[in-house]
Amino acid sequence: MKNKSLLLVDDKPERLKALSGIIRNLGFSEFMEAESAEKAWFLMRSTKVDCVVCAYDMRDMSGLSLLKIVRGEERFADLPFFLTDPGFTKLKVLKAGQTGVTGLFVVPYDTFKIEKRILSSLRKKKGPAVEKARKSYEMGKRLMDQGRYNEALEVFYELIGRSENPEYYYNIGYIKTAQGKHNEAIEAFSKATELDRLFAKAYEQMGRAFRALGNPEKADEYMQLAAEIYMDRDRIGTAEDILNEILEYGSESLNVFNTLGVIYRKKGEPETAMKYYKKALKIHDREPYIYYNLGRLYLDMKDTFNAKSYFQRALELDPDFDHASQVIKAIDLGIV
Repeated sequence: MKNKSLLLVDDKPERLKALSGIIRNLGFSEFMEAESAEKAWFLMRSTKVDCVVCAYDMRDMSGLSLLKIVRGEERFADLPFFLTDPGFTKLKVLKAGQTGVTGLFVVPYDTFKIEKRILSSLRKKKGPAVEKARKSYEMGKRLMDQGRYNEALEVFYELIGRSENPEYYYNIGYIKTAQGKHNEAIEAFSKATELDRLFAKAYEQMGRAFRALGNPEKADEYMQLAAEIYMDRDRIGTAEDILNEILEYGSESLNVFNTLGVIYRKKGEPETAMKYYKKALKIHDREPYIYYNLGRLYLDMKDTFNAKSYFQRALELDPDFDHASQVIKAIDLGIV
């Protein structure tokens, strides 16, 4: 087990040296060092890496940002990834847990905990709830490959209907974080994010099953659910592919156009985002959140005049739209 390849990342030379010494003394024969998240990402794409231990805070790109990038790649979805910090606040634990961190190491390091947790992560043992969900997904996928769509749907419905779902474990994570039980919180968040990924893949397959069975409405519904999870997990490219797949089948869905607008806005492509928001308005020109999103887009473009007009339109359609009201006040005060 100790012949696995580890990647150690920290932009503080003294801390990186200390961590390397611990890893070497523990008997790990293969490990690499990186002084930045950028170098670490390059090494991960070009060299086999079995586990990453990375500082939470770094100057150019944080360890948390690197973790988000890593979890956005399907091939790194299960890669053990630990974050280190001299003092984890509750907010840091929440952000790390929601992003899919494997565990946390406090500086100065506890050698025994590092060895125990890294070895445990490399064994890749999942909890019973995650393992059961994974097996169900694989069974459903096999049925899909055999063209047995109705049977596959039964398996996927059973999977997503379980009481131990992502939300269940997210709630445990929030509670444990509030109680200061950070290791238990991370364990719960890890289960939640792993189940989230399986649910997204299950929703994708359900959408394709309904498409094959001639039910395009249900197909679009489940594909959109998958896209929403991918969006929440910062897997923008995957969400974009799914939504474009929906469009290829001739869908004219308000939610599809709006979500694509959000995606292209996040990608820094305002003209494409504008195109999809306007298509959403053609389907339903009285949806306040579309006008709100257009206002956000104009704010990104530093055009406060047009931004305010769209926020005002959102507020006219929904007088209780607090976010729109707050942004208008901020524009009037010159805050944004």
